[in-house]
Amino acid sequence: MRNNEERIANHESSVTAALQSYADRGVFRGFRATPGVRGRIEYQFLWLTRKPTAAVFDARSRTLKFPALFPAIDPTLAAVLRAVIAARGARDQPAHKRIDARRARVTLSRRKNDVGLTVQIRGANEKYGVRSALNLVNEMFVILQEHHPDYLVHQFGLSAE
Repeated sequence: MRNNEERIANHESSVTAALQSYADRGVFRGFRATPGVRGRIEYQFLWLTRKPTAAVFDARSRTLKFPALFPAIDPTLAAVLRAVIAARGARDQPAHKRIDARRARVTLSRRKNDVGLTVQIRGANEKYGVRSALNLVNEMFVILQEHHPDYLVHQFGLSAE
């Protein structure tokens, strides 16, 4: 039992350290890690929008979730985001963009009209899972900014320019 608890604590500290490194480099502002319910760690930081980004890591299931990452999104835009995720698993993607399914599995979930991102981290790949998730989220925001800026303006208060 003790080994399992130590392993869970190591996963938690690895994910927190990976996210903290982004904050230390100035990618995030206001980074905060707070113990949550049932042993989860809740993260909050300012990143791509004026609204704080929320993430939750569950060490027992080894999932890093970004719940309601894209609020009030219509099914057409959700399909665009699903296509981005599907493309990241393709072998023709450059190695720095491709997500290796042996190390991390990424899915989108829809709850009401909100879309969240979940990364299932496999093996001892916490740093890889965090990096893959953040790169993917960034890319999704870039695609929305290029092709659907009205959504970002309306939902996140970003400039139309």
